[in-house]
Amino acid sequence: MLVILKAEVDNLGLAGDVVDVADGYGRNYLIPRGMAIRATAGAMKEAEAITRSRKVQEAKTLDSAKAAAANLEARMLRIPVRVDESGHLYGSVSAADVERVLRERGHIVEKRRIDLKGTIKSIGTYEVPVRIHTQVTATVMVEVVDIEGKVGIAPPEPEVEDVAIEEAALEAAAELEAAPDPVADDAAADDVTDAVAEPAEEAADA
Repeated sequence: MLVILKAEVDNLGLAGDVVDVADGYGRNYLIPRGMAIRATAGAMKEAEAITRSRKVQEAKTLDSAKAAAANLEARMLRIPVRVDESGHLYGSVSAADVERVLRERGHIVEKRRIDLKGTIKSIGTYEVPVRIHTQVTATVMVEVVDIEGKVGIAPPEPEVEDVAIEEAALEAAAELEAAPDPVADDAAADDVTDAVAEPAEEAADA
C-alpha cells in the first residue's frame, strides 16, 4: 500500500515522502502510530505541505548541525572496556554504548542515527558515522581501550603490497652497491697504464 510519511522512518524515508509498504506494516504499525497516512488523492496536497515544512526546518537547522558535526569530529570518543590478553572484549561495544558515552559528554544523539555496522569486539580506533541532519553526517573517532591499561593497541600490519615494494627497493639498492663503478674502474685502469709507462720512459732516458 502507498502511504505518506509524517515523520522520518529508518530505512524508509523522510517526512512527506510517498512510499510503498506492506499492507500489514502500514495498517498495523505506521498509521496507528501517527507516522504515516494513506496516500489518497486528497492526501497528496498534505504530502506537499509536509515536505515544504520539513525543508524549511532543515534549512533553519543546517548551520547548527554543521557546528555540532565539527564539534563531534574534533574530539576522540574513548570507551574503556574489559578485555582479555589478546585485546578482545568481554562482550562488545554497540551503537547503544556509543549513544550513552556521547550523552555523558553532552551530545544528545538518537541511537538510530549512529551508523555502527554490527558491534565492536576488539580494542582499537574506529570511524563511526553519526547522522546529525539529513544533509550532515559526522565521522566520530571512537577509541576502545583496555579499562585496566594493560593491553595496548598494536600498530597496524603493513600491507602486502607495501612489503613487496620495500623488499624490491632493498634488492635494487643492494645490486647498485655490488655493481662495478665505471668511473672507479677507468681511474684504476689509468693508474695501471701510468705505472707501466713510467719504467718505459725511464729506460728510454737511460
